[in-house]
Amino acid sequence: MKTKSFFALAIAFAFALCAQAQNPASGTGVSASGGDRIEQFRQKMNEYLKTALKVSDEEWSIIQPLLETVQTKQREALMNRFSFMAGRRNKNPAAHSDKPSSPETDALRAALETEGATPAEIKSRLDAVRAASKKAAIELELAREELRKVLTQRQEATLVMVGILE
Repeated sequence: MKTKSFFALAIAFAFALCAQAQNPASGTGVSASGGDRIEQFRQKMNEYLKTALKVSDEEWSIIQPLLETVQTKQREALMNRFSFMAGRRNKNPAAHSDKPSSPETDALRAALETEGATPAEIKSRLDAVRAASKKAAIELELAREELRKVLTQRQEATLVMVGILE
């Protein structure tokens, strides 16, 4: 039950993080205190994972950097996936400047916002977004494989249950 609660909390946090990071001009963006809250959440999450994985400080020093790499790649993929929706919600170009996104997503958004964009131009940019997405998925899977190499079966299963590994 604890695992399900933690997983639900982690998903809710990820969506809240995306929403805050994507709309800094509205005053709901990540401020110094918001950044502190995010850092506190990450620390608590790391403490939970260290305990759940039942690792020593020495083992954690090996696992933690690999785990952070996977989590970072997951966050990036999630933010890029939802960055287009935020762009449609907020038509203010200044609001897009701090928003995490990829150049491919930005180019596709620009093409869609341009009335004169040709189908070929849109297709080209869409193909670029798909290629970048595939590349990110490969990078995430490689990071997951590196993490799996240092885990026991029980630790791997624990990280599957919290949504870090598949």
